[in-house]
Amino acid sequence: MAKRREIGDSMLNAMHFGTESKDITVDELMNSHLAKFIELAANDCGYAGSTKELICNWVHPLFLKAKSAASKEDNPTWWQAMSGPFADEYWKAAVTEIETLEGMDAWDVVDKTDDMNVIDSTWAFKLKRFPDGLIKKFKGRFCARGDQQIEGVDYFETYAPVVQWTTVRLMLILEVLLGLKSKQGDVTAAFLHADLGKDEEVYVRMPRGFEKKGKVLKLKKTLYGLRQSPRAFWKYLVEKMGLCDMPQSNLDPCLFVGDKVICICYVDDLLFWAKDEQDIHNLAMKLREVGVDLEQEDDAAGFLGVRLERVEGTNLLEMKQTGLIDRVLETLGLDVGTVNGKATPAERAPLVKDADGPVASGDFSYSSVVGMLLYLAGHSRPDIAYAVNCAARYMFCPKQSHEKALKRIGRYLKAT
Repeated sequence: MAKRREIGDSMLNAMHFGTESKDITVDELMNSHLAKFIELAANDCGYAGSTKELICNWVHPLFLKAKSAASKEDNPTWWQAMSGPFADEYWKAAVTEIETLEGMDAWDVVDKTDDMNVIDSTWAFKLKRFPDGLIKKFKGRFCARGDQQIEGVDYFETYAPVVQWTTVRLMLILEVLLGLKSKQGDVTAAFLHADLGKDEEVYVRMPRGFEKKGKVLKLKKTLYGLRQSPRAFWKYLVEKMGLCDMPQSNLDPCLFVGDKVICICYVDDLLFWAKDEQDIHNLAMKLREVGVDLEQEDDAAGFLGVRLERVEGTNLLEMKQTGLIDRVLETLGLDVGTVNGKATPAERAPLVKDADGPVASGDFSYSSVVGMLLYLAGHSRPDIAYAVNCAARYMFCPKQSHEKALKRIGRYLKAT
């Protein structure tokens, strides 16, 4: 990757963009020697800016670092999925998705009229793998383009809460202290459980591969991608939990406390705790009876990217985010075996503004790394919290010294 980036940089530096080439097109760039280093952000970008903006925003080979080849292959577009080696499997996944949605009475097929605000639809495909890389299953999800919705026309309120991580940590502590049993559940096609409001009329183009001329979908359920979907599902879940004698807590809107079971929800992921595991199963059956299509995962072994492992011979839980640490190291370029670790996340000297220091090299996205490190520090690695907060002060105007400080944190994570 480092060699590829070096070659790409040298090619960029060798190209000359005079005034005569200010109207260079995306097609011309795609046909140039730089083509193998270019990854455009959209299939139909409609580019109309300057050459400098094009190079800075789209073409620079550092973007190769942001998306690994495996990730792109496992999240294909419609055309990539239907023309690739797994075309049959992705088509079956698409058919299953449409059959599921129609079975849930998610829409009516109606004639398109000129006064409708018809938003586009899109397919999101994913190849799910086991940890060893073997194929687990192919998934297709039909989504609406919520970015094309108009406020006051096809959506109104959008706010929906998510559980506070302090609540999750508190429940994990209680699990250890009280010897509670835990189970994790996932709501199948969660957003499709909730109905659209009576005053919300949302029209969506028919899914690619299943179109009917002159027809559109009038949604009855909150499809994935709509702005109001998270809020509608949260309200739906609160209602169903109430029917199962699981009242909402005043301390956290995503915490539900019953006589025998405690539950927290993060969108469509649910965690249950009880002294007796059978009480969790009984609640799950009640939720199914009132219409919540709940699938059991394992115990609370992983939640929101945090791996929870029991320490052998004890009742203790160990929280790990090794996957996120690997992403940080890869982004910083510290994932090669020759990079040495550090014993501390920061130097003794404070991290200052360094106004006159050399500007950042831009070898990686400073703000992106800080964001990942903040998530890491707030969940499983409080030992880096101070160092990360110091680095976060300079997110909008980083210098090379600040990049060096982030790499210091990365080296510490690698060593620990």
